[in-house]
Amino acid sequence: MDPVCQRCGNAVREGDGFCAHCGAPQLLVEAPEPGSQPPPPVRLRGDIHDVDWQVAITSAVIVALPVGLLSALAGMSSLFVIGGGFATIALYRRRTMGATDGRIGWRIGTILGAASAVVASGFDAARMLVDRYLLHHGALIDAEFATVAQQLADQLLKSNPEAVQQAPQLFHKWANFWLSADGHAAIRLLTAAVVSLGMVLFAGAGGAIAGRLLAMRTRVQRSL
Repeated sequence: MDPVCQRCGNAVREGDGFCAHCGAPQLLVEAPEPGSQPPPPVRLRGDIHDVDWQVAITSAVIVALPVGLLSALAGMSSLFVIGGGFATIALYRRRTMGATDGRIGWRIGTILGAASAVVASGFDAARMLVDRYLLHHGALIDAEFATVAQQLADQLLKSNPEAVQQAPQLFHKWANFWLSADGHAAIRLLTAAVVSLGMVLFAGAGGAIAGRLLAMRTRVQRSL
């Protein structure tokens, strides 16, 4: 039986792309062969749940270099990291023309925060090595660590003096540890961990805000 035209209902010869009576184009759908697997669904680029992670990681690393260096030189500032989150999402959208939302922005922003923390920690460690072994400022660095360790001991003494009186040997052992080289390394690692966590959280927040704001701006532009 010959197919019929979708518009006028007249018979159309099989294989014709247009109706001979009204000229309407005909949709030709090939039936799948028995036993064949249906093709996988095609995900359109720009789907809100489709993230090009290669571009996302590349964008985060590019922005992480200046953000990490600024954080190491000027001290960890939330403005640097949050601004970096905005820049990363904007760069990602520009390179992929893809859609984003708060969740996608948060995930890409945390990548920026982790990369920025690595850059800042590496630069800070290299600077400390130069100060200690090339500029011979080891005594000054040790004095700074000793000051921090003394502050920690004073805080413990003020916050819980009863425990210190009950176990004075334990307190002195704990204080001597923070004043030792191992204690200095522990202070440095704890500081780096806290700063890195803050950078990840602030960068994720900046990315989430940027993802939502840029998505809202895109919807407004499309509605105009």
